[in-house]
Amino acid sequence: MVQPSTMEADVIVVGAGLSGMIAARKLLEAGLTPLVLEADERVGGRILTQEVLPGVPVELGAQWIGDTHERMFRLAAELGVETFGQYDEGDTSYELVDSGVLRENEFHARFGSELKELELVLRRLDVLAAEVPVETPWTAPRALEWDAVTAGAWYDAQGLSPVARNLLEICTVGILAVPTAEVSFLHLLFTIKTCGVTSELFAESEGGAQTTRFIGGTSEIPNRLAALISDRIVLDAPVQLIEHTADSVTVHCRGGLSARGRRAIVAISPTLAGRIMYDPPMPGIRDQLTQRLPNGSSMKAFFIYDEPFWRNDGFNGQLISDIGPARMSNDTCIPGDDHGVILMFLEGDQARTYGRLPEAERREALTAELVRHFGPKAAKPEFYVDGEWSERQWTRGCYNANHGPHVWTTYGPALTTPIGVIHWASTDTATYWSAYMEGAVDAGERAAAAVIAELS
Repeated sequence: MVQPSTMEADVIVVGAGLSGMIAARKLLEAGLTPLVLEADERVGGRILTQEVLPGVPVELGAQWIGDTHERMFRLAAELGVETFGQYDEGDTSYELVDSGVLRENEFHARFGSELKELELVLRRLDVLAAEVPVETPWTAPRALEWDAVTAGAWYDAQGLSPVARNLLEICTVGILAVPTAEVSFLHLLFTIKTCGVTSELFAESEGGAQTTRFIGGTSEIPNRLAALISDRIVLDAPVQLIEHTADSVTVHCRGGLSARGRRAIVAISPTLAGRIMYDPPMPGIRDQLTQRLPNGSSMKAFFIYDEPFWRNDGFNGQLISDIGPARMSNDTCIPGDDHGVILMFLEGDQARTYGRLPEAERREALTAELVRHFGPKAAKPEFYVDGEWSERQWTRGCYNANHGPHVWTTYGPALTTPIGVIHWASTDTATYWSAYMEGAVDAGERAAAAVIAELS
């Protein structure tokens, strides 16, 4: 449909990811008219479901919610999206450089003392994270000290055995999608605090962040949200310039479309928000902040088999490896479908390295890894698909933005503080489960509430 060259609304929302869609819905409920401008040809942002075989949707983007993700459970219920539990029966397979592949009981028996070291560090992290106020982490009593070192440097100073240190790195990179040498220790503590405790952040079993999935795929959530406001969404409309005054905004998109409103909510990651031009320009502190918040590096690779053969062998489909290419995997089979589906995660350096290889080489290396863990049946999948997020033009990385040293304490207040009539929202700005879908909902609700209060 041909759009008019200039559209009008009370609030212009930039980005049709989960934060932007939630913000638009809240604005509508308050009697305001939103207009959502999305650069991509689809809604969802960092949520992307692809049906690779009939009845087999795979999640190239966000996939799980956890037991404490109350907003997401409530949203799914409101939208009529049913959920199911993550399969977790059987043994995890472990692989370390000096040990080879070990089943879970063998691994725990051999490395029990190293696992106790790891548990002590996790408990120490919980104690320190409790001192970090999620609304203003830069005001923590030891903020300057913690923000001056990386998470990796702090880990290195704990006197851990190589096994415990490697496991800690694998777990942390699995959350942040960057090596711990690139992340401020204060940012790690902030992340832990927004999610409760380390057991909730790192665990996949009860109480963890990866316990529940969506029937039909995660994209059911943004797609059903979009259906509620379909006449207020414009796709394929990359925002290039936001002009703003004391009481209005005019948003200019590539292709000539403009939109006028009284407020704007920019609901994309900070680094992408920094690539938009603003007139007048953003204050220096805001621009300097967005220069320092790179998105993570992540890739997901799916192997689809005629059956989940690993279950018959007593495995849960999970592997943990410090050899790789993938550091972790999950059983991601679909209820009611006979296929076996294993998801392999490449995050941080693994995504950067293997994501640049030809697909055939990457697939060969990942197949060899699965064979080491689950046997020769893993060598013959029916279908393979993968996706690396830094190559996606309107995302440029996943899962979230990460603060390096000195960013929180130098630029922290600029992350969520509105600039006149412009507000900011994305999971990267959340104070509850930041970097997760739960955080995206939290951020969208916060920004919408602030705008509603200003316009009421």
